[in-house]
Amino acid sequence: MPLEEYDDCWLRYDRIDEGDRPASHRRYCQHAYVSDGAPELGAVRDELRRGIGGLLGREPHLWHHPPRTVDGFLAIGTPDEMAVVRDIVAVETVESLADGGYCMRTGRWNGADCLVVTAPTDRGLVYGTFHLLRLLATGRPIDDLDVIEEPATADRLIDHWDNPFRKSVERGYAGQSIFDWELLPELRPRYEDYARLLASVGINGVVVNNVNTQLPPRESANPAHDELEGWRLLETRSLEKLTSLAGLFRRYGIRTLLSVNFAAPMRIGELDTADPLDPEVEAWWKRKADELYERVPDFGGFLVKADSEGQPGPYEYDRDHVDGANVLARALEPHGGRVWWRAFVYGSHEDRAVQAAETFAPLDGEFHDNVTVQIKNGPIDFQPREPVSTLFGAMPETNVGCELQITQEYTGQGVHCCYHVPMWKEILEFDVDGEGTAVTDVLGDEGEGIAGVGAVGDDYNWTGHYLSQANLYGFGRLAWNPDLDAETITEEWVRLTFGTEPAVVETVSDILMASWEATIKYTTGGLGLMHMMDNGSEFLENHYDPSPEEWPGYHGATADGIGVDRTSAGSGYAPQFRDPVAERYESVDTCPEELLLFFHHLPWEHELEDGTTVVQRLYDNCFEGVETVRELRADWASLEGEIDHERYRHTMERFDEHVEHAAIWRDTLVSFFYEHSGIPDERGRVPRAN
Repeated sequence: MPLEEYDDCWLRYDRIDEGDRPASHRRYCQHAYVSDGAPELGAVRDELRRGIGGLLGREPHLWHHPPRTVDGFLAIGTPDEMAVVRDIVAVETVESLADGGYCMRTGRWNGADCLVVTAPTDRGLVYGTFHLLRLLATGRPIDDLDVIEEPATADRLIDHWDNPFRKSVERGYAGQSIFDWELLPELRPRYEDYARLLASVGINGVVVNNVNTQLPPRESANPAHDELEGWRLLETRSLEKLTSLAGLFRRYGIRTLLSVNFAAPMRIGELDTADPLDPEVEAWWKRKADELYERVPDFGGFLVKADSEGQPGPYEYDRDHVDGANVLARALEPHGGRVWWRAFVYGSHEDRAVQAAETFAPLDGEFHDNVTVQIKNGPIDFQPREPVSTLFGAMPETNVGCELQITQEYTGQGVHCCYHVPMWKEILEFDVDGEGTAVTDVLGDEGEGIAGVGAVGDDYNWTGHYLSQANLYGFGRLAWNPDLDAETITEEWVRLTFGTEPAVVETVSDILMASWEATIKYTTGGLGLMHMMDNGSEFLENHYDPSPEEWPGYHGATADGIGVDRTSAGSGYAPQFRDPVAERYESVDTCPEELLLFFHHLPWEHELEDGTTVVQRLYDNCFEGVETVRELRADWASLEGEIDHERYRHTMERFDEHVEHAAIWRDTLVSFFYEHSGIPDERGRVPRAN
C-alpha cells in the first residue's frame, strides 16, 4: 500500500520554505556520514532520506567515509565506529547512557562544522535521528546543540487489543487490525510506517495481540471473549508468521511480545493441566520459550491476564499469582525475556477498587526479577478521572509497570476529541506517599516501565479521529520523559502534524488542552463519579452511550445522596494509601473536590467549598462540558482554509457528532440526578419537582 493511501501523522516532513528555515538546517544536513553496521542503521539512513529530503527539498548525500571537502555535515554512529564521533563527544559520556539514550552535539572537525548523533546502542541512534528530524520539522535551529537524552523507563510498550485471526480490534475504534495474520509472513508497507511512528516517540516494545485470549474448553465466564483466538499465536505455524513482523520491528529498535493464555499448555500442548507447579507444565513453557527464541532472538516476552474477567489462571489450582508468573519467568529468563503480569483482577469484592492491592501487595518481593506487575493507572478501569492505584508505592521489592489507555474507551471512543496527556500528567506526578515520591519515581528501574493500551487500526487516519493521533504521540513522549509538560508535547505534535503557522498551533493546542476537563464534566458530572456508561450499546461498541442506571454500585445514587463511601468506614480503599494521603481522602473537608464522590457518599444538598450544593455542581458541570465542546467546534471551524481540506472536513464532522452526543450524555445525566434527588436546577435547565 503506498504511503499516500493512509495518513502519515506527525512524520509529514512537509518542505519548509528557505526563508522560514534556519540556515543551520542546510549547513549541517546536506551531507551525512552514517554507519551501516546494523539493521537499525538502515532505518536511520532511510529516515534521513525521507525527512531531510522532504524538509529541505533534496535528499542528503550519504557518504561512505567522513567528508573532508564540505563546509558542514552530519555524522551518525557509535564511538567505536567513528573517529569523528570520538573527537566531538567523550566516549565515557556516551557509554554512561542507558539503553536507548543518545547524544547530539555540534562541533568542528577537520575545519568543518559537524553535527554528531551518537549512542551506545544502535537503538539509541534511531531515537537520536528522530529527535534531530523533530527539531528540523518544527523549525528549531541546530547550530548550537548539546543534547543528552535517555529514557526515564526501561520499557515503553504498546499493548494492542487486536484479535489476530478475526482481524478485529477490541475497542480500538479505528477500523480493523493493521496486522493481517492470514497474509503474514508477507509484510505490508504499513507495518514499517507503524514501526516508524512508534520509534519516533521512543516506543521499544509491541504486544501484537489482545490481552483477552480465548478460554480453555469449559463453560465461559465471559461469553464476549469466547471467539478470541489469540492463544493460537503460540502455535508453531503462527510463530513462523511472527518472525517477519518481529524482524521489521527490530529494524527500528522495537521488540515484539505476545499476550498468552495461561491455559496454553492445555490448549496447545494437550496437557491435562496448566498447574504452574506441575513439572510437565514447566517443561512445556520452557520448550515453547526455546522455540520462540530460536525464531525471534530478541523476543520481548509475555503479557498475561489471569484470573480476571473469565481468563484462566493459577487460582484454578489453588496457586497464587507469584506461582503463575514465575513459571513463565523461569522459561524466559535464559533468553532475556520478561513477563508482564497484569494486576487487573476483580470479582471477589463488592468494591472493585480494593481488590488489586489486597491481592498483590502481600506478594511483594516474591516475583522473579524478570516479572513486571503491570498496574492500571487507577483502581476501576481507565475512567475519565479516578484516583491513582494504591499499588504504586506498595510493592517496593517488585518490578512494576503503569498501564495507561491510549484508545478512548471511556472518553468518546473514535468520535469525541479528548486529549489524554493532561490526565496522564496528573497520574504520573501523583505523590504516592506524601513525601514527594511520584508514580514515575517507582517506575524508573530496570524491568519497570509504562504500557499503553490500544490506539491504532487500519483506518486511513490510524486512530479514528485525526486529533486522537495526539494521544499516541503524547504517550510515547511521556513514557520516554514524564517530566515533559503537557504544553510542550502538545505544541510539538501540532507543529509536526499541522505546520508551524502560529494561529494554527495556538488554536489546535487550546482545543486539545481544554478537551479532557470537558469530557469529565459531560460524561460523569465531575466530583469523582464514574462508570456512568452503558454495557451493551447498539452504537459503536459498549461503553459509548450514557446509562448510569446500569452501574449503581459505582456512583451510589440514592434518594438521600450520591457517591460511594470508600473510607475506613466504607469499602476501605482510602486507607490503602499511606498517610498523609490516606488522611486527606478520609475527610470530606480535605478530600480534593474532583474526587469527592469517589471517596464519600454525600447528601445531594451538601455544600461544597464555594457554597454550591453537590447536585447543583453536577448540573452545572454537565452543561458546562457541552458548552465547552461547542466552543471547541467553533475554534476548529475558524481554521477553515488553514488546514488541508481532508483533515479539516473530517475533524469538523467529528466535532458535529461530538456536540450532538455530548448533549445526549448531558441530558441523560441531569435527568438521572434529578430523578434521584428531586431537586431542580436553580438555573431552570432541569424540570422542577411537582
